[in-house]
Amino acid sequence: MKIKFVTLVLLFITFGLSAQVIKVKVPSMPTDTLEAYTKFSEQEIDESSTIVKSRNFPNLFWTLNDSGDSARIFPFNADGEAYYPEWDSSTSEIRIPDAVNIDWESMTADDKGNLIIGACGNNTNMRRDLALYVVPEPTPTQANKTRVLKTIFFRYPDQEEYPPKKTNFDCEAIFFAKGKYYLLSKHRSDSHTKLYRMDKMKPDEINELTLISEFDIQGMVTDADASVDGNRLAILTYNNVWVFEADLPEDFFTGKISYKKISAKQCEAICFDNEDLLITNEQTEIFRLPISALKKIK
Repeated sequence: MKIKFVTLVLLFITFGLSAQVIKVKVPSMPTDTLEAYTKFSEQEIDESSTIVKSRNFPNLFWTLNDSGDSARIFPFNADGEAYYPEWDSSTSEIRIPDAVNIDWESMTADDKGNLIIGACGNNTNMRRDLALYVVPEPTPTQANKTRVLKTIFFRYPDQEEYPPKKTNFDCEAIFFAKGKYYLLSKHRSDSHTKLYRMDKMKPDEINELTLISEFDIQGMVTDADASVDGNRLAILTYNNVWVFEADLPEDFFTGKISYKKISAKQCEAICFDNEDLLITNEQTEIFRLPISALKKIK
């Protein structure tokens, strides 16, 4: 009995870390070349790697530059116009002096007034210092710096080697839904993405993520965002946009699905803006895509 029990436990663990890949059939469709409606007015935004809409202030969005920049974020409105502190119009940057920008790739907002920055870029799959920075959202016209409220270090439960044989442990997409932080992996060994949930957030240890599911996203995930009610998830790759609908984040990939093939140069940022999606690329352009323009495929 003991041997059978141990065997069942091992089978359960193995299955939990290598669940069946969810796939959907995508119909043939033309690629929609998006036309930018504006650009960032702030010249120091030169490689927008993520965008997030504020939950505290109307018509306020945040972005940050790709790896190589200092620890700072930038506020702007839907027209791409920067917000400046009242005493200084030379730069809109808001510095985070007690953080270190090691391949910052994504950002989201929670329901407690915080911005969450993903220090989780991991091109070589060798990092052991993956982290989320929880930062109180500042009022952009009243501040030029903010601070880290909490740093949460984490690891993937299914990564056992550094580097692994399959380089599927990069991450450029984090989102907040129904009280939890979630991450989506960017794969280089296949066209999938894995959905992870952060269930533990202990400050004094490296927290192991919970693997939820795996989906054939048919590309490399560059950003994601959940609607405020947590029932919709938008995922961006270099050449397509997906919107998933479900009552629970764990069910996104098995719920309703809409899809669109796009071309927008090197697009790496997406967020909801009511019934539209805002997308930015590393060429400082901003695009608006109505969700209704996506084709329902499931």
